[in-house]
Amino acid sequence: MSMKTIEQERAKFCIEQVKDKKQDKKYKSAAKSLPAFIVSNGLIPTLAFYKSKKEKEQVYNAINEWLKNRGFVKSDDAIKDLVESDFQTLRLATIEALAIANWLKRIVEVEIEDQTDDKK
Repeated sequence: MSMKTIEQERAKFCIEQVKDKKQDKKYKSAAKSLPAFIVSNGLIPTLAFYKSKKEKEQVYNAINEWLKNRGFVKSDDAIKDLVESDFQTLRLATIEALAIANWLKRIVEVEIEDQTDDKK
């Protein structure tokens, strides 16, 4: 059994999330802005905003799934679980969400073409 670093796991997860979205410019835009949203607004408000917007909901679902896989979220509703969690859990979940958000941003920048690239 080969061991993988957490960075390898994050990268693999993000590649899997993006592989069927090669032409989805809205997904790319939502994923690229996610780290800045988390830093400026906090994790819970960012998740609530992303969940409420149809074009950003897939990114919310990816973050929700990752946080669930990592044990920060128990149900299918990250917002509910995080609101009810203690400060330490929320802080660690925010650090983890920011780490996966940065990976997601990197992967969409590589895997999803910009509209300007389509015209070349």
